[in-house]
Amino acid sequence: MKLRVFLAVLLFAASVAYADTLDNFNRPDSPTLGPNWTVQSGGAEIYSLTARASNASQAFNLVTYNGVSSNNAFVDVYSVDSSLAYIALDIAYLDVNNNYFIKVQNQGGGASGFNYAAFYYGNNGPTGDFFLLNSPFTSGQITASFLGTIATLSIDTNFDGIADQTYTFDYGISTGGTGIGLGLYGTAQADNFGTSAIPEPGSMLLLGTGLLGVAGTIRRKLSL
Repeated sequence: MKLRVFLAVLLFAASVAYADTLDNFNRPDSPTLGPNWTVQSGGAEIYSLTARASNASQAFNLVTYNGVSSNNAFVDVYSVDSSLAYIALDIAYLDVNNNYFIKVQNQGGGASGFNYAAFYYGNNGPTGDFFLLNSPFTSGQITASFLGTIATLSIDTNFDGIADQTYTFDYGISTGGTGIGLGLYGTAQADNFGTSAIPEPGSMLLLGTGLLGVAGTIRRKLSL
């Protein structure tokens, strides 16, 4: 009985969603983000152990992370001054014109921190919804996800794992893609980019087979 309970707990723990930081950008300053990233438009660089736009005046910087398909992504964001700047999570990426581009933006003009957000279709629009946040913030973790054509933006301003603001938007159209990436503009900085993933059925089958082997070994030892 105790053996069955033990294995059940292991299987449950392995099957739940887990957070996977894909890039913490902790490397020397560089004009690119490195080989794990593909530039789709503009460019991005490593700066002071974070990611930011490589050209602050280029409005359509978009980079995607190689080899990962997911319906969600997260990143830490920092507004470092009062100039116009944004950080976007790009999800459902198919190509530069077909993706869900979800950003927080410092609108500039002396504004303090990120005070606007947007759900755009395609690289920084032009279609979608641009709106004022309920509460501005200078740093936090943002998470973007989609289910069907409905996307969600969650903002955790004190890094405690609990969203302080949540917004949803129905795009009404699927991009057909599952890639993830970052959009960057101005001086805003990004850190700790990642995704939350659930193991694929094939992985779960391998895990189950392994657990059965463990169970057999334990039973044999107990019977000695």
